[in-house]
Amino acid sequence: MQSKIKNWAESIVIVAIFLVLIQTFLEDFAVLTGWSWNTRRILIFTSLGFDLFFSIEFLTRFFSGMMKKEAGRYFMEGKGWIDFLASIPLLLLNSGPAFFALITGSGFFFGMGGLLNILKIIKAIRIARILRLLRILKIFRQIKHTGSRMAQRHVAKITTLSITTFVFTLLVFSIFTGFVSLPTSESKVMKNEKAGISNFVTNISQERPSVAARNFADYDSDLLVVKQKGETLYTRYDNPFYSTVFGPGDYQYYKTADYEFFFDTRELSQIQALNNILFFVIVVMSVLVFLIYYSPHFALTVTDPIHVMRRGFMENDYNLEVKIPELFREDDIYQLGKAYNEKYLPMKVRQEEISEGQTSLTMDDFEDLFK
Repeated sequence: MQSKIKNWAESIVIVAIFLVLIQTFLEDFAVLTGWSWNTRRILIFTSLGFDLFFSIEFLTRFFSGMMKKEAGRYFMEGKGWIDFLASIPLLLLNSGPAFFALITGSGFFFGMGGLLNILKIIKAIRIARILRLLRILKIFRQIKHTGSRMAQRHVAKITTLSITTFVFTLLVFSIFTGFVSLPTSESKVMKNEKAGISNFVTNISQERPSVAARNFADYDSDLLVVKQKGETLYTRYDNPFYSTVFGPGDYQYYKTADYEFFFDTRELSQIQALNNILFFVIVVMSVLVFLIYYSPHFALTVTDPIHVMRRGFMENDYNLEVKIPELFREDDIYQLGKAYNEKYLPMKVRQEEISEGQTSLTMDDFEDLFK
C-alpha cells in the first residue's frame, strides 16, 4: 500500500511538471501576443499555485530525508537542489510578490522608475522552472537502447549539467545587466522618457500644462497618462481600456514635483517574453536531442559492446561477436571489441571443444589400448 501511494504521488508530480511547463510557456506567450489582463491574471494565480505546490513538495522530501538522516544524499545525489531552485526562489521572488501586488492593489509599485531592471530580473527567474524538466528524465528510460543503467546515468548527468549551465548563465547575465548600467533597449527607453519629462517641465513655464502634456504625447508615443496633483492632464486611452489591457509591469511610472507620468512598456515586456520563449524552446529541444539522439548513440557505441563482452565472459554458451561499425572502428571500445572477437572468442571456442571432448570420453574409448 505504501509503495502504491508513493507511485501515485510521483505520478501526480510528473503531471504537475508537464502542466507547469505549459503554464510557463503560456505566461510569456500571453504577453507576447497581447492577451487581456484578465487572462494573464489567471496565469499569475496558477503560477502561484504551482510554485506553492513544488515548494511544499521540496520541503516534504527534505524533511523526510532529515528524519531518515539522508537529507544530504537527497539534496545532492537525489537532485534536491533542482527541486529547491525550481520552487522556493520562484515563490519568493516571482509569483509570490506578483500575487501580493494583485490582492493589495499595489501593482503600480512594479512600474515605479528605477524598478524596471529589477522587474526584468524577476521575469527572467521564471526560466528556472525549466529545471523541473530534468526531474522527469526517468520516464524516458524505456526508449530503445537505454536499458543500461550506465547509459541512463550518463545521459541524465550530461543533460543536467548542460541545462543547468545554460539556465544559470541566463540568470547571472540577467542579474548582471539588471544592476549594471549597460546600453540596452530598456536603458535607452528610460533615457528618452527622462529626457521627455525634463523637456515637459521646461515647457510648462511657457505654456499651459495641458498643452505641454499633449505636446509631450506627440513627442513620445509611449506616454499614457500625465497627472498634476492627482488631476489628469492627458490620457491616451480611457479607463476601461487600461483595466482590460494593462497589468503590473506593462507600464513605467515616474513622479517629479507635482506631476506624475505613466509610460507604456508592453513592447519591452514582449521582448523579454520572446527571449524567455526562445530560451524555453532551446532547453526543451536540448533535452529531446540528448534523450532521443544522444542516448541511443551512447548506448550503441559504449554500453552495447560492453554488454556483449560481459555476457561473453560470464556465459559459456554466449559467443556473439561485437559488431564494429566502420565509422567507429578506431574508438578504444571497438579496439577492445576487436581483440575480444579475434583473440578471446577463438580461445573460448577451443576451450569449449576441449572440454566437450574430455567430458564425452568413456571407458569404452580406452578398450583398444589394452588389446
